[in-house]
Amino acid sequence: MGTSLSHLFSFLIFFVVVTAFPRQTAVNEVAVPTSIVTEIAAMPDITPAPRLRCSHGSTILYTTDCTMGTPVSYCHSPEAPIQCRAGFFPSVWHPDHCLERSTCFPLNAAWITTECTNGAVPYTTTTLYEGTLAGGSSTVISAVSCSCAMDQWYSMTLLAGSKNVDTFCMPYRSCPPGMTTSVHTNGYCATAPSGVCSDVAAETDYCQCANPTQMPVYPNQPGAPAIGCE
Repeated sequence: MGTSLSHLFSFLIFFVVVTAFPRQTAVNEVAVPTSIVTEIAAMPDITPAPRLRCSHGSTILYTTDCTMGTPVSYCHSPEAPIQCRAGFFPSVWHPDHCLERSTCFPLNAAWITTECTNGAVPYTTTTLYEGTLAGGSSTVISAVSCSCAMDQWYSMTLLAGSKNVDTFCMPYRSCPPGMTTSVHTNGYCATAPSGVCSDVAAETDYCQCANPTQMPVYPNQPGAPAIGCE
């Protein structure tokens, strides 16, 4: 009886010790999942852009931006034909980016260039208006764009008593009487890293009036270079 109790007591102690220390998984033992669950993210809800609706008789105009070329659409109402009084012609002006508005300009507006002066030559002609003006006269109004020749530079000068800056085409070399040779230094290229201005001259000779109060003089011939200063 004592021996049986001794064996039973030893078995209980062994059982308690074994159950107190859980068995560790071997190094070469791999746990295999019983199932694979794949989760797919739900697609976001796409809200369609609201349809453009126009009112008061306007219609949708599909076009492109005047500078970027990107598609744009907006409500558009055609303007009523503009009527200009005698001495004026109808045209447009631009109050904002890519916007045009009808208006009337005087026939003798200062910005309408009909011929080139100060040694410039015409390179393009634009028709501003072609039609019938008030009074029944048929008229074509054109503006000329002018440019200096390749061997001349632009001299922007504000004349005394004037609010407008005048452009004079001046020679780079072979200065006529009354002019002197000056040197222009390219400030950017003077401090730019080597190689940036490899095809740009660091200094450029040009002619200007020896007397700063004088203006260049040109012969009565479009595009002719200056012959001196006075």
